[in-house]
Amino acid sequence: MSKAVEGQPQKKRKKALWIILLCLILVPALAAGGYLLMINKAWNKAETIENAMPNEDGSVNTVHNDQLQEMVDKATKAPEEITNESGASLKDNISEGDSDGDGILDKVEGGAVTSRPANTNSTDILLLGSDQRSGAEAQYVTGARADSIMVLHIPEDGSAAYLISIMRDTWVNIPGYGSHKVNAGLNYGGVDLQVATIEQLLGMQMDHVAEIDFEGFKALVDTLGGVTVDVPLAFKASAPGYSFAAGPQTMTGGQALVYVRERYNFSDGDYQRVRNQRAFLRGVYNQLRSEGALSSAAKLLPVIESVSPYMKVDSGLSPAAIVGIAQPVLSNGNTQLVSLTLPNAGTGWSWDGQSIVVLDAAATSALSHALQTDTMPNYIATYGAD
Repeated sequence: MSKAVEGQPQKKRKKALWIILLCLILVPALAAGGYLLMINKAWNKAETIENAMPNEDGSVNTVHNDQLQEMVDKATKAPEEITNESGASLKDNISEGDSDGDGILDKVEGGAVTSRPANTNSTDILLLGSDQRSGAEAQYVTGARADSIMVLHIPEDGSAAYLISIMRDTWVNIPGYGSHKVNAGLNYGGVDLQVATIEQLLGMQMDHVAEIDFEGFKALVDTLGGVTVDVPLAFKASAPGYSFAAGPQTMTGGQALVYVRERYNFSDGDYQRVRNQRAFLRGVYNQLRSEGALSSAAKLLPVIESVSPYMKVDSGLSPAAIVGIAQPVLSNGNTQLVSLTLPNAGTGWSWDGQSIVVLDAAATSALSHALQTDTMPNYIATYGAD
């Protein structure tokens, strides 16, 4: 697996997040023997993530990067030296989690995990969309940050599939590093630390993990000959020459990559980006369905082969395992994909002056309980879905 160690070569990103979603939820023909054989042949061309999961005692295989931690700590300023966009000191901006009254979400030191949470009867897969790093910065990071974090939750009875987005700037505890943005797990210690961070956040074990380099978006869309996305909000992208009108818009691979990554030109930043990424997912599904790729191995295989160079998954997520996971969903016959966002209480400021997303502790606890007990319909009835 990737480790935050200077000079260590990075492995190719393998296997498609989108293909995993399709296989688990959308492709009823997958269980057919001939189809599975063809999928397996294409799937086995890709590598897998080594040591992707935390150990049972909660430890991770990645060594704590003390050099990176020192850089982070040195960059920290005194609260009175940090001002927000309006010029006010952070001491004047009281936020939830501010136990000492200094106006900042507190830093939690250490944050080690003593054991992994209990495993449930549901299937839970962590889906990561990563932003490749290069140059001097790559010396101190795993090579990627988790710009998109989702958990795919499938109850034991296959009655539904829940796709839960976690805002990348959500302020959480990173085991061994203390309080940081949730996507720092991948940055600080690789995939196993990111998995441990999400497990601690939700209080439940992840069964599998999949990671995609955003360049895979381009390959996926270009293989499909373009994807029509129902753009929820018109915007001009930060990248020169790209703008998107509200409503249906057919995108090339390059346009899709810009579309799913944009956040700086939105008043609510990552909130809108998450909505855009979901709109893109719906567009991909509709395109695959209209092209017959959901029922034709000949049409689906080129999609798998085109994106596999940008993806990787844990070693246990084989085609045979996916068929086993998918069986309750396929047998149910009426499974719906429900999307929602991890509850939050808006934006705030961290102890080191970062603009962050603040957890809604009570609602997150309710979500965690619903995931652990397979009572998501009760949660949706109270808190709603997107």
